[in-house]
Amino acid sequence: MKIALCGPADLHPLARLCKADTADVPKGVGPTPLAPLIGELIARGHQVTLYTLSPGVQKYLYFDWGALRVFVGSTRRFRYLYRPEIAYLKQVIRTDAPPFVHVHWTYEYALGALATGVPTIITIHDLPWNVLRYFRDTCRAVRLLMAYMVAAKGRHFTAVSPDAARHFKRWLRPRASIEVIPNFLPGRVFDMGRAHPPRSDRPFTFVTILQGWTRRKNGGCALNAFQLVRKVLPNARLIMVGTDYEEGGAAHAWAMSQGLARGVMFQGVMRHEEMLKFVLQEADVLVHPSLDEAFSVSVLECMALNKPVIAGKRTPGLSWVLDDGCAGSLVDVREPEEVARAMQQLATDHVLRNKLSDAAFEKAWSHFRADVVVPQYEALYRDFAARLQPDGHRRNQGGERA
Repeated sequence: MKIALCGPADLHPLARLCKADTADVPKGVGPTPLAPLIGELIARGHQVTLYTLSPGVQKYLYFDWGALRVFVGSTRRFRYLYRPEIAYLKQVIRTDAPPFVHVHWTYEYALGALATGVPTIITIHDLPWNVLRYFRDTCRAVRLLMAYMVAAKGRHFTAVSPDAARHFKRWLRPRASIEVIPNFLPGRVFDMGRAHPPRSDRPFTFVTILQGWTRRKNGGCALNAFQLVRKVLPNARLIMVGTDYEEGGAAHAWAMSQGLARGVMFQGVMRHEEMLKFVLQEADVLVHPSLDEAFSVSVLECMALNKPVIAGKRTPGLSWVLDDGCAGSLVDVREPEEVARAMQQLATDHVLRNKLSDAAFEKAWSHFRADVVVPQYEALYRDFAARLQPDGHRRNQGGERA
């Protein structure tokens, strides 16, 4: 099947997948769930076209890597209110004329595709009103308005979690139903979790994997909770991974100013494969204090690596992934004392720890493995293609001939 996708993606892994030189390939925007989806579709024998954007592109680029064609335009993100990005995507999709296009995220990518009249599937990856609540700036306000426009124009939606679907239905009121198709992990991550036990010659270790030192990600709660745990388990460690969590970064500076840095290793950004291996060997429990998610791939990865997870019981997207607490410890992550109690319990109760890690692995394996999720997309594409006009005439999103 020929499948056209539109959205932000990390382009270098895709080039390497297709055995192409990355020297002249822009980085793209990522990492996002789109690149893994493309890899799985290619592995299943599909021909894929990607319409995407990348910072630093001076002229429009095109790459033909056999099973994958890539059209790349420039993005300056919020500058010019995304009008150049939308115009490029509209032009390139209309010129390439795919039978349909599957768009990821509900902003400039979706508006560009919807403007073409090409039948469009849109996947919801975040909660626009929640994003604005945590980032009260003009950029997020504009993006919220863009999401409203997409909700009004779109006719075919999927969402990565029931919470993402409910948020979109409640606040943006699309004129279409929303099918839930979650993010997924490739089988190799599960293989790592099965085959490689963690190191035993180290202190008990908690880990956070967060992108950005923000109120939304709530890293300060993990730091406060960990210092409470150290009063009982003085040899325990906390390792913080991700943007702003490096030595000398924003999280480290705040922790030092608050006297909360003892026993904490500020690891910062790591390459993805390196991070998975590091967490597998060095971590015992993932603490995920985030207040807002649509679907956390970091949580899912730790589940596949056989790591028990502590997460927010009111954080969107997480209760569903963790099977309402059967596959993880759900607590109020606004309360460091409650997080600390869960951390201490998992550190001292190896029976509970093993029970939750086993349940997490089984939940991830049965619901969020590529071999389970990607066929849902393939079925969606087949159904969508079958409903296109048999006489070859496309109809735009409102049903009129384009």
